[in-house]
Amino acid sequence: MPVPFVLYLALCAMVAYLGRQSQLGFFRCFLFSVIVTPVIMLLYLLMFVSLETELRRKQERRP
Repeated sequence: MPVPFVLYLALCAMVAYLGRQSQLGFFRCFLFSVIVTPVIMLLYLLMFVSLETELRRKQERRP
């Protein structure tokens, strides 16, 4: 197996690990990062997962 392919899969696995607590979960994040690219998936996680956590916090504060 070529080294760049293994590095690409390792990057995908790292991005999926970061997205394991999101709604997508580990395996969907891994799949999307393989299909799209790890960089774009990482940007998605950084933008939208933080929004999800903010919305959850606001809903928890409401009585």
